Amino acid sequence: MKVIACDNQLPFVMRLDWCWNEVTDERKIIEINCQTPSFLFECLEGNAYAARYFGLSNPNPEAYSTVKASLRYQLEAAALLLGKSLNNCTIAFTALNNVEDMGTMAWLAALTRKLGLSPLLFPLEFLGVDGQDLYYTRSNTKIDILFNWYPLEWAIYDFDSQGQGLWSSLERAIAERAVIAVNFASGFTLQPKSIFSLITDLGYDFFGDDALCVWDYFPKTSRLAADIGHSYFAKPILGRQGEGGYAVYKGDVLVESSGNADWYTSQQYVYQQLLELPLIEIESREYTALWGAWLFNLNQEFVPAGVGVRVSDSPITDDFSYWCPIGV
Repeated sequence: MKVIACDNQLPFVMRLDWCWNEVTDERKIIEINCQTPSFLFECLEGNAYAARYFGLSNPNPEAYSTVKASLRYQLEAAALLLGKSLNNCTIAFTALNNVEDMGTMAWLAALTRKLGLSPLLFPLEFLGVDGQDLYYTRSNTKIDILFNWYPLEWAIYDFDSQGQGLWSSLERAIAERAVIAVNFASGFTLQPKSIFSLITDLGYDFFGDDALCVWDYFPKTSRLAADIGHSYFAKPILGRQGEGGYAVYKGDVLVESSGNADWYTSQQYVYQQLLELPLIEIESREYTALWGAWLFNLNQEFVPAGVGVRVSDSPITDDFSYWCPIGV
């Protein structure tokens, strides 16, 4: 809570996952992926390459310029909070050392270099904490602005090589503004699936007339399965990659996620109106399709900048889903 309270920046980016089914006429946002959204490069640059190759138009023609403008805005806002000029700030991009997350960081770091800056890029194991300072351990370089593509709820339980907990030092560094962590605490506030249950439970009491349109675009969600009925989709409040999810239809379990790690299944669940994701056929094979729409923070407003499609063999989109290039 200390970290969230001291972070007054809007998230840099978020991906809204949609059930966009023209057959059933269902158009609902089923998740907000805000802290560590994957699938970024594929939607915003990959689609452009694929569309051009197949003689189609780019479905996201303004995405590249929007992302660069948003990135500059986020960096300048962070430098202002530090009381330093942006050119005098050390910027670092880090994530778990896997192709997807480090690839996303490499792409954002490359965009940052095009802004005339010289960011660091390294895997998470080279991020060190010393007192209230964060630094790149290989060069002992102090970090001012950190893009840490890593779930906050995992960071709380991290330890260094000597078995010392890292969270208290990281919390203090952020709270005392020794470092600005972009899209970390601010992204986490919108990440939990319980946000959807709050909309259902409290919306009628607190929303103004101009906000009631959310009922058209958000599925009914509750922390109690009985409030939804005999058909629903259940998911852990801090679920990722479809882990721990399962669908119930008329009281019977219809399908379960391929991943059921204890970390997820031991969490509190939310229960969401059961929706039918669309099916698309690719080379005579049928896939479940999930649409993702991107929003970027620009001048404290969220600007749309991209759309993409993930397809999956499973009815539940998981970590084995595929990027499906699109063009218009």
